[in-house]
Amino acid sequence: MARLTHAQWSSTVKELLRLDAPPTALAEGFRADPAQSGFLFDNDARALSVDEALWGAYQRAAAELAGQVTTSAAKLARILPASTASAEERARAFVESFGLRAHRRPLTSEEVEGYLALYRKGPQAYADMPAFEGGIRLVLEAFLQSPHFLYRVERSTEARQERVPLDDYEVASRLSYGLWGAMPDDALFTAASEGTLHSREGVATQARRMLQDARAKHVVEAFHRTLFDVPRYATIRPSPTRFPEVTQRFPEYAARENTLFVQDVVFARQGRYSDLLTSPSTFVNDELARVYGLSGTFTADFVPVTLNSRERKGVLTQVGFLASHATSADPDPIHRGVFLSERILCRKIGAPPANIPPLPAPAGRTNREVVASHTEAPGTACASCHSNLINPLGFPFENFDAIGRYRTTDNGHPVNASASPLIGDDNVQVRDALDLADALAEDASVHACYARHWVEYLHGRPFAEEDGPLVERLGKLSKEGGLSIVDLVVEVVTSEGFVNRHPEELP
Repeated sequence: MARLTHAQWSSTVKELLRLDAPPTALAEGFRADPAQSGFLFDNDARALSVDEALWGAYQRAAAELAGQVTTSAAKLARILPASTASAEERARAFVESFGLRAHRRPLTSEEVEGYLALYRKGPQAYADMPAFEGGIRLVLEAFLQSPHFLYRVERSTEARQERVPLDDYEVASRLSYGLWGAMPDDALFTAASEGTLHSREGVATQARRMLQDARAKHVVEAFHRTLFDVPRYATIRPSPTRFPEVTQRFPEYAARENTLFVQDVVFARQGRYSDLLTSPSTFVNDELARVYGLSGTFTADFVPVTLNSRERKGVLTQVGFLASHATSADPDPIHRGVFLSERILCRKIGAPPANIPPLPAPAGRTNREVVASHTEAPGTACASCHSNLINPLGFPFENFDAIGRYRTTDNGHPVNASASPLIGDDNVQVRDALDLADALAEDASVHACYARHWVEYLHGRPFAEEDGPLVERLGKLSKEGGLSIVDLVVEVVTSEGFVNRHPEELP
């Protein structure tokens, strides 16, 4: 069982109750879920528990929502079936139709009778309401507190060849929460009822349909926002003395650029991961255009542009990544390198030793010279990681200053952006960030790392050994076979691991 994240709960409530907007204020009142060590995303089922505080918040939210719906004739009409001969019959029809959507599967006869028993107690619980509305109110409260609503419960137990195939409704829920972050829609419920999600082709058909929906765009955006650490952009604080042209909204503009760029590559261009790493096309407003050194007239509105391909390639040469991995005055090759190692290469860097002194003053040296002398001194605790794993990935970005502006000199000296980073199994000689972007885009292990992130995100769990063959295959297809990002996602959700449970999960 995987509990809904707070964002999934909010989206599901909106669609289940057919509200005009998600109940964001209620979800914001839930206690925050703890981050799970070693897991990049916020949907790791291991961390999604229900404690007393969250359970109380769920109860209060259920009461609030049920009250809102049943005291508004218009809202109640949205979720009620057509009128039938009697209130009892209408209540039964409601329990069956609403229950299918709330539990995300047909109710058993015992469950239907259980909810109807609650319906009959409604007039006692809400004596100041009409009997029918009072009964529905109590039923709604129960549905919104049910484990079958709050969790994605997978009950399939019949093992076949070391797999436990999910039933069609369970596959539908995995698809909807993986690709939309919300409950299945009517088309997905219909596909489940007709048994078309038993086949890989049926799952792929639904996945491609769903990826054209706006909800999928939000999920893809959320995935890349986490992968590229866009929340870190909010910490960008350039020195006003060194960079007076940068306004307080610069971090917001950088985040907006990233979102527009990702959406354009993934959906408008049906692009590949290589395009995210190497495309010089992006979106800018007037402030970003100044930082990029673009000529022409720009306004506060974002417009598509093609950056100078002799200076920029892909998301790693955009101002958001560069400025968020910099101090207020200088580039930060250390954190730029650590980011690439962990997020782009899936190579974990160990925690640094304690009590490391800060970087010394430049004293006429370049930023690279200062960092190298401080971290690569032979025999020191820092040297092995910095010399081999971190600095060679960070130094190629020395052509970009603390706000991501291109430069050819540093402290009066020519910039040296050459390095020999370890990419895959080999050290690759690069002259600068452009060479590095190309080298990353041409390496199968980099593409496999990207696929691994998608596997973890769509499954809501850490990478497992059994995922290895899939990740390796997708890495090769992404690099060599022209596999688009949309196609890669479809491959993940049609894989054996996505539509089956592992026998170890059985009770």
